[in-house]
Amino acid sequence: MTHRSGTATLSVGLLAVALLLVPIVPTHGVPNLVDPIPPPLPRQKPPKASGGLKPIVEDNGKEWGLSEEFLEPLYLSAERYAAHAEKFFCQETSLQASYDGDGGVSNETKREYSYLLLQGSDGESLRESRREYRKDGKNLKDGEISDADPFPPAYAWVYLFSRFNKSYFSFRMLEERFDGFDWVYEIQFKGGLPYTDGRDIRQWEGKVLVDVVTNTPLHVIAEPSGQTPRLEAMFRRYQSSFNVLGLRTAPKPLGYRADIDFRYQDKELRFPTRLRYNTFRAVATGKVVPTRASSRIYANYQFIKIDTDEQIGTPKSP
Repeated sequence: MTHRSGTATLSVGLLAVALLLVPIVPTHGVPNLVDPIPPPLPRQKPPKASGGLKPIVEDNGKEWGLSEEFLEPLYLSAERYAAHAEKFFCQETSLQASYDGDGGVSNETKREYSYLLLQGSDGESLRESRREYRKDGKNLKDGEISDADPFPPAYAWVYLFSRFNKSYFSFRMLEERFDGFDWVYEIQFKGGLPYTDGRDIRQWEGKVLVDVVTNTPLHVIAEPSGQTPRLEAMFRRYQSSFNVLGLRTAPKPLGYRADIDFRYQDKELRFPTRLRYNTFRAVATGKVVPTRASSRIYANYQFIKIDTDEQIGTPKSP
């Protein structure tokens, strides 16, 4: 037994010495027969947020609803707008700007058109007609220009108070005050249609300043109905979507704001002078960055065939 134990001890010792004498082969330069795991894709640098996302008008607890007696002069004003719709033309200046990820302007274009409203193909609605000026700035080029925004045109907002839209809007009085030299009502409105393409004012909500004397709009600020919860839901869906080579498979969470001024007055009606639609993208909960801005300026209004005691007919839909 002692002999066997000594033999076993000797065998273990020889094996240990043999292992120590085996040269260490460097692994550098030797091809790896197993495919290595690719490194993870670099994370996209989130753009700087320009500010918090807040609704235009927060719920103040005031009662919804305006009396028919209060609304009747506003209905009549909308009918006068319908009678004037195809009886004026003006100059429209279009300014389009795109923003980079840090909120700086990356591209900007400016165009000028001769602008007027024409009857739609259905014989009831209105459409915008634009013709671009030649280099001399006086004569017009042949053919219309298609340069409409995917939002309601400026003139559509004059039908905010109209019999046609009566059943689609809810209103409530916010306050009565002076805006500069104008005595105004500040009224909150909410459209009754869900937001889809944004081309119909009934898909928007916001507030409007109404001239107490002329019962015409002075200023409108609006956003798509229910935008805050909709944008937050879109952002969550965007963040949880698949990331393919740094690109998300879900639609970008885009939001919009509208700002319209009516500062040109003729025959107790105020006409649009400035329109701006801002497009922004949610980059965090409650944080957004601008992506695009579309501004339009209306000037040099000229009216044709307008009688002081014109007959008001059936209003056309915007």
